[in-house]
Amino acid sequence: MTKPRRRLTIPVEVFNREFDAKVLLSCFAAERGFTVIIGEKHEIQLNLAALPKSIYLPTNLHNRNAIVFSLLAQLGHSLVGTDEEAIVYCSPEVYVKEKLGSTEFSRPNLFLAWGPENARIWKSQPTYNGMPLHITGNSRVDLLRPEMRQYWTPQVETIHKKFGKIILINTNFGKLNHFRPNKGAEKEALERAAVSPSDVDEFDLGMARHRLALFQYFQEMVGQMAAAFPGHTILIRPHPSENHETWRQAANGYTNVQVHIEGHVIPWLLAADAIIHNSCTTGLEGYVLKRPVFSYQPIISDRFDKQLPNAVSRQATSSRELIELIKTTFLGDQSPQENGSEAKTRLIEQYLSALQGPFASENIVSTLETFDATYSSPTPNWGTVFAAKSQAFGRKLRRRFNAQFRMGDQNRSQRYNYLNHIFPDITLAHIEERIERLQHALGRFHHTQVRPLHDNIFEIFRN
Repeated sequence: MTKPRRRLTIPVEVFNREFDAKVLLSCFAAERGFTVIIGEKHEIQLNLAALPKSIYLPTNLHNRNAIVFSLLAQLGHSLVGTDEEAIVYCSPEVYVKEKLGSTEFSRPNLFLAWGPENARIWKSQPTYNGMPLHITGNSRVDLLRPEMRQYWTPQVETIHKKFGKIILINTNFGKLNHFRPNKGAEKEALERAAVSPSDVDEFDLGMARHRLALFQYFQEMVGQMAAAFPGHTILIRPHPSENHETWRQAANGYTNVQVHIEGHVIPWLLAADAIIHNSCTTGLEGYVLKRPVFSYQPIISDRFDKQLPNAVSRQATSSRELIELIKTTFLGDQSPQENGSEAKTRLIEQYLSALQGPFASENIVSTLETFDATYSSPTPNWGTVFAAKSQAFGRKLRRRFNAQFRMGDQNRSQRYNYLNHIFPDITLAHIEERIERLQHALGRFHHTQVRPLHDNIFEIFRN
């Protein structure tokens, strides 16, 4: 008799970045017989004591996950090595330093890589535990494929009706311009250096100064773009971690400049006549979508810039050059994606798998099917499980108590405003609407159902 499949648990950290892709992955998994728990990462981690045993797909492998990963192991869950930020970085060394936990990277029972370069970096780590590592692609890549265009059509049409022709400026200065005023690693580095430069790591300070200069250039560029393209809406889309008010101030006085963060970025990329960024994942996404992408690089650093998205974009070193490049593209004198696209495609294929053929989500589910059928995770004894559930429940109570009574009113407000900003409260209808759009776009998932389990936590399954 075939054993029932274990559940998958899929936490979502940043709603606009991950949610649609993980609903798609959940639908593929449900189609194959998995039951999937999907929801806000913060709420899932607070409710570990109530979660059934599952295969857990984290958002990253940072050491900050130490307590959660330890509890998952004690509760009998299997851990999959995944990372939402494994492809865009200054250098592999910086990625390893900032994103891979020296202890937690050794925990997963299975690894799922975005592409060959991601797999190479992971395998080269001293703490790589030798567990199976599969190059599957990431479900976020699936959303960029031509088969998914119909999924985005309603949002693209809404954007066109509301804003007309748009030029999209994507910013990613959250470490300087954080949503919470007292946060941001680069801002903190600059503040410490103002008191004692020797107390700040040389690389961190150099990065902070480089990014501050770019931040200032981008703010100045907004008005220049508004003047150069009066027939377009210049639409600024800040990173989810950013303080949007800074950009509203930059837009002040320009009638054709607006700041918006709503929804997934892909419809905005598809709707834009030009996409401007620097070192941003949206540059890579825009190129894969075959959109005209421009990297604005008034200062350049091989050490601090994120190479991949800049390399696949048309590069401008001044606002004047940027404006001329965009005008040339609008006139049709230059194709949106210039010569060298073959080399750029080969470069992208080192980082992103499943751009053709089976969807990345299908690859992931097939890998998890095999894992579920063949891997026997250690079964913790009842004492270990009881102790872990008690610890998890106690942790939830402490977090709630500290948030209510030990944080100042301002810090509490900022923290919960930020959590609600990156993952707002959602209802069953949010998921049902996405599943319905997937059904129309792909002609499948017609037997997929969803039900609520907890605040911002849901279960997706096949009926």
